[in-house]
Amino acid sequence: MRHKLAAPAGLATGALVFVGVLLATRSVLWPALLAVTAAIGVYLMVDDRSPARAAGDSYLDEANAKVAEALRTLRDVRRLSREVQAPAARASLETACRHVPDLFDRVRSTSPNTLYSTASQIGAHLVSLDGAVRRYLDIQGSPLLYRDADALLTSGDQAFQRFADFTLDSVRLVNQGDIGQYVANLDTVAPPRMPEVT
Repeated sequence: MRHKLAAPAGLATGALVFVGVLLATRSVLWPALLAVTAAIGVYLMVDDRSPARAAGDSYLDEANAKVAEALRTLRDVRRLSREVQAPAARASLETACRHVPDLFDRVRSTSPNTLYSTASQIGAHLVSLDGAVRRYLDIQGSPLLYRDADALLTSGDQAFQRFADFTLDSVRLVNQGDIGQYVANLDTVAPPRMPEVT
């Protein structure tokens, strides 16, 4: 958390040094050089992370931003799904909306190095889903404006179900690694049976 203060602290220090030295010397060259030096020095003192850790933090920040972006799209889909009249289609959308945050949480805890790619992939699917739900609602509300509106709505129902299945399968895939650990833990919970002495 301290590293987030490094840039503002460095800039503030640089500005203070520049103004102070400018007032004292009435020269522009020395205040600029000292301000840059002071800003860099304060930045490095406050942000004491190693380059590897800084890169990891940067990756995590980008991954979390991708997750937040996907969740914003998911909130739009959830809001729109309330207007879907077909019970099966609405249920599929609600199921998908429950599984996506769970998927992100499980990936974050079990395989954080894949969070960015997972969020990118799911985010792209959610953008497509958002567009599909919006068109579905337009077809639902104005079926006379579309040729074969019933077939279009049926295709939407099937696509929503496929997406719900995809999100559930994705969560199950993440859980597979955890199941291996679970089975190994079960084997070590109880000691082996001791031979009976007769």
